[in-house]
Amino acid sequence: MDEIDAKDIKVSALTKKKTLFVGKLWYLELFTVSLLLCFMFSIISHLLLIKANLAVELILVLLLILVSVVFDVIGVAVAASNIKPFLRMRNEKNSRAVEASIKLVKNADRVSSICTDVVGDICSIVSGASGVAISIILISELPSISGAFLSTFVSSIIAALTVLGKALGKNFALTSSTKIILFVGKFLSLFSRNPKKLKNKTPKKPVK
Repeated sequence: MDEIDAKDIKVSALTKKKTLFVGKLWYLELFTVSLLLCFMFSIISHLLLIKANLAVELILVLLLILVSVVFDVIGVAVAASNIKPFLRMRNEKNSRAVEASIKLVKNADRVSSICTDVVGDICSIVSGASGVAISIILISELPSISGAFLSTFVSSIIAALTVLGKALGKNFALTSSTKIILFVGKFLSLFSRNPKKLKNKTPKKPVK
Protein backbone atom coordinates (compact mmCIF):
# COMPACT_ATOMS: atom_id res chain seq x y z
CA MET A 1 0.00 0.00 0.00
CA ASP A 2 2.84 2.38 0.86
CA GLU A 3 4.52 1.77 -2.52
CA ILE A 4 1.23 2.45 -4.36
CA ASP A 5 0.67 5.64 -2.37
CA ALA A 6 4.22 6.80 -3.14
CA LYS A 7 3.66 6.19 -6.87
CA ASP A 8 0.37 8.09 -6.75
CA ILE A 9 2.07 11.02 -5.03
CA LYS A 10 4.83 11.09 -7.67
CA VAL A 11 2.27 10.96 -10.51
CA SER A 12 0.20 13.77 -8.98
CA ALA A 13 3.33 15.89 -8.47
CA LEU A 14 4.38 15.38 -12.11
CA THR A 15 0.85 16.24 -13.24
CA LYS A 16 0.91 19.48 -11.23
CA LYS A 17 4.31 20.44 -12.68
CA LYS A 18 3.05 19.73 -16.21
CA THR A 19 -0.08 21.82 -15.59
CA LEU A 20 1.98 24.74 -14.29
CA PHE A 21 4.33 24.53 -17.29
CA VAL A 22 1.42 24.49 -19.74
CA GLY A 23 -0.15 27.45 -17.92
CA LYS A 24 3.07 29.49 -18.12
CA LEU A 25 3.47 28.55 -21.80
CA TRP A 26 -0.09 29.76 -22.46
CA TYR A 27 0.63 33.16 -20.91
CA LEU A 28 3.76 33.45 -23.06
CA GLU A 29 1.73 32.61 -26.18
CA LEU A 30 -0.94 35.12 -25.18
CA PHE A 31 1.68 37.83 -24.69
CA THR A 32 3.31 37.08 -28.05
CA VAL A 33 0.04 37.02 -29.99
CA SER A 34 -1.16 40.22 -28.30
CA LEU A 35 2.14 41.96 -29.02
CA LEU A 36 2.15 41.00 -32.71
CA LEU A 37 -1.51 41.85 -33.28
CA CYS A 38 -1.29 45.19 -31.46
CA PHE A 39 1.87 46.08 -33.40
CA MET A 40 0.22 45.16 -36.70
CA PHE A 41 -2.98 47.07 -35.99
CA SER A 42 -1.01 50.07 -34.72
CA ILE A 43 0.68 50.28 -38.12
CA ILE A 44 -2.72 49.99 -39.82
CA SER A 45 -4.11 52.76 -37.63
CA HIS A 46 -1.22 55.07 -38.58
CA LEU A 47 -1.86 54.36 -42.26
CA LEU A 48 -5.51 55.24 -41.73
CA LEU A 49 -4.47 58.58 -40.27
CA ILE A 50 -2.49 59.40 -43.40
CA LYS A 51 -5.42 58.85 -45.78
CA ALA A 52 -8.38 59.88 -43.66
CA ASN A 53 -11.87 59.87 -45.11
CA LEU A 54 -14.82 60.78 -42.89
CA ALA A 55 -17.25 58.18 -44.28
CA VAL A 56 -14.66 55.39 -44.15
CA GLU A 57 -13.57 56.32 -40.63
CA LEU A 58 -17.16 56.37 -39.34
CA ILE A 59 -17.89 52.96 -40.86
CA LEU A 60 -14.63 51.61 -39.44
CA VAL A 61 -15.39 52.90 -35.94
CA LEU A 62 -18.89 51.38 -35.94
CA LEU A 63 -17.50 48.10 -37.26
CA LEU A 64 -14.82 48.01 -34.56
CA ILE A 65 -17.37 48.71 -31.84
CA LEU A 66 -19.54 45.90 -33.20
CA VAL A 67 -16.62 43.46 -33.31
CA SER A 68 -15.57 44.42 -29.78
CA VAL A 69 -19.11 43.92 -28.45
CA VAL A 70 -19.58 40.57 -30.25
CA PHE A 71 -16.31 39.14 -28.92
CA ASP A 72 -17.07 40.47 -25.45
CA VAL A 73 -20.43 38.66 -25.58
CA ILE A 74 -18.68 35.42 -26.58
CA GLY A 75 -16.09 35.82 -23.81
CA VAL A 76 -18.69 36.43 -21.12
CA ALA A 77 -20.92 33.61 -22.40
CA VAL A 78 -18.04 31.12 -22.29
CA ALA A 79 -17.01 32.25 -18.80
CA ALA A 80 -20.58 31.93 -17.50
CA SER A 81 -21.43 28.69 -19.30
CA ASN A 82 -22.04 25.19 -17.96
CA ILE A 83 -20.77 22.10 -19.75
CA LYS A 84 -23.70 19.85 -18.73
CA PRO A 85 -26.16 20.98 -21.47
CA PHE A 86 -23.54 20.27 -24.15
CA LEU A 87 -22.77 16.85 -22.72
CA ARG A 88 -26.48 16.02 -22.90
CA MET A 89 -26.54 17.23 -26.51
CA ARG A 90 -23.58 15.00 -27.31
CA ASN A 91 -25.36 11.99 -25.83
CA GLU A 92 -28.51 12.74 -27.80
CA LYS A 93 -26.88 13.65 -31.11
CA ASN A 94 -23.13 13.87 -31.47
CA SER A 95 -22.04 16.53 -33.96
CA ARG A 96 -19.04 18.68 -34.77
CA ALA A 97 -20.88 21.78 -33.51
CA VAL A 98 -21.46 20.21 -30.10
CA GLU A 99 -17.84 19.00 -29.91
CA ALA A 100 -16.59 22.48 -30.80
CA SER A 101 -18.86 23.97 -28.12
CA ILE A 102 -17.51 21.54 -25.51
CA LYS A 103 -13.94 22.53 -26.40
CA LEU A 104 -14.85 26.19 -25.95
CA VAL A 105 -16.31 25.54 -22.49
CA LYS A 106 -13.36 23.36 -21.42
CA ASN A 107 -10.97 26.17 -22.41
CA ALA A 108 -13.21 28.92 -21.02
CA ASP A 109 -10.38 30.87 -19.36
CA ARG A 110 -8.34 31.05 -22.57
CA VAL A 111 -11.28 31.75 -24.86
CA SER A 112 -12.59 34.46 -22.54
CA SER A 113 -9.15 36.07 -22.27
CA ILE A 114 -8.66 36.14 -26.05
CA CYS A 115 -12.16 37.46 -26.76
CA THR A 116 -12.42 40.10 -24.05
CA ASP A 117 -8.79 41.16 -23.63
CA VAL A 118 -6.86 40.61 -26.86
CA VAL A 119 -9.61 41.44 -29.37
CA GLY A 120 -11.03 44.17 -27.14
CA ASP A 121 -7.67 45.92 -26.76
CA ILE A 122 -6.96 45.74 -30.49
CA CYS A 123 -10.36 47.22 -31.30
CA SER A 124 -9.72 49.99 -28.76
CA ILE A 125 -6.37 50.87 -30.38
CA VAL A 126 -7.75 51.06 -33.91
CA SER A 127 -10.99 52.78 -32.92
CA GLY A 128 -8.97 55.34 -30.96
CA ALA A 129 -6.83 56.05 -34.04
CA SER A 130 -9.97 56.32 -36.16
CA GLY A 131 -11.41 58.72 -33.60
CA VAL A 132 -8.32 60.91 -33.95
CA ALA A 133 -8.70 60.82 -37.74
CA ILE A 134 -12.37 61.85 -37.46
CA SER A 135 -11.40 64.70 -35.14
CA ILE A 136 -8.77 65.95 -37.60
CA ILE A 137 -11.30 65.95 -40.43
CA LEU A 138 -13.94 67.76 -38.35
CA ILE A 139 -11.40 70.34 -37.16
CA SER A 140 -10.42 71.11 -40.76
CA GLU A 141 -14.07 71.38 -41.87
CA LEU A 142 -15.30 73.26 -38.77
CA PRO A 143 -12.53 75.75 -37.92
CA SER A 144 -14.92 77.88 -35.87
CA ILE A 145 -15.30 75.12 -33.25
CA SER A 146 -12.56 74.37 -30.75
CA GLY A 147 -10.34 71.46 -31.79
CA ALA A 148 -10.01 70.27 -28.20
CA PHE A 149 -13.80 70.19 -27.87
CA LEU A 150 -14.23 68.21 -31.11
CA SER A 151 -11.57 65.62 -30.24
CA THR A 152 -12.99 65.18 -26.73
CA PHE A 153 -16.53 64.91 -28.08
CA VAL A 154 -15.59 62.27 -30.69
CA SER A 155 -13.62 60.13 -28.22
CA SER A 156 -16.44 60.39 -25.67
CA ILE A 157 -19.02 59.25 -28.23
CA ILE A 158 -16.88 56.27 -29.22
CA ALA A 159 -16.30 55.29 -25.58
CA ALA A 160 -20.00 55.71 -24.69
CA LEU A 161 -21.14 53.55 -27.64
CA THR A 162 -18.61 50.85 -26.72
CA VAL A 163 -19.64 50.82 -23.05
CA LEU A 164 -23.35 50.76 -23.94
CA GLY A 165 -22.88 47.93 -26.43
CA LYS A 166 -20.88 45.82 -23.98
CA ALA A 167 -23.37 46.45 -21.16
CA LEU A 168 -26.26 45.27 -23.31
CA GLY A 169 -24.17 42.38 -24.61
CA LYS A 170 -23.22 41.15 -21.13
CA ASN A 171 -26.87 40.88 -20.11
CA PHE A 172 -27.60 38.85 -23.26
CA ALA A 173 -24.50 36.68 -22.74
CA LEU A 174 -25.43 35.80 -19.15
CA THR A 175 -29.02 34.85 -19.99
CA SER A 176 -28.32 33.00 -23.27
CA SER A 177 -24.82 31.57 -22.81
CA THR A 178 -25.70 28.07 -24.07
CA LYS A 179 -27.31 29.34 -27.28
CA ILE A 180 -24.41 31.71 -27.95
CA ILE A 181 -21.75 29.04 -27.48
CA LEU A 182 -23.68 26.54 -29.62
CA PHE A 183 -23.94 29.15 -32.37
CA VAL A 184 -20.19 29.80 -32.19
CA GLY A 185 -19.60 26.04 -32.18
CA LYS A 186 -21.66 25.67 -35.36
CA PHE A 187 -19.63 28.43 -36.98
CA LEU A 188 -16.31 26.86 -35.95
CA SER A 189 -17.49 23.42 -37.10
CA LEU A 190 -17.65 24.75 -40.66
CA PHE A 191 -13.84 24.94 -40.63
CA SER A 192 -13.22 21.56 -38.98
CA ARG A 193 -12.94 18.24 -40.71
CA ASN A 194 -15.31 15.40 -40.02
CA PRO A 195 -13.30 12.60 -38.36
CA LYS A 196 -15.66 9.97 -39.83
CA LYS A 197 -14.94 11.16 -43.36
CA LEU A 198 -11.20 11.15 -42.67
CA LYS A 199 -11.44 7.55 -41.50
CA ASN A 200 -13.28 6.59 -44.66
CA LYS A 201 -10.63 8.30 -46.81
CA THR A 202 -7.71 6.49 -45.19
CA PRO A 203 -6.52 3.77 -47.55
CA LYS A 204 -6.97 0.22 -46.37
CA LYS A 205 -3.90 -1.96 -46.03
CA PRO A 206 -3.73 -4.68 -48.64
CA VAL A 207 -4.43 -8.14 -47.33
CA LYS A 208 -1.42 -10.41 -47.74
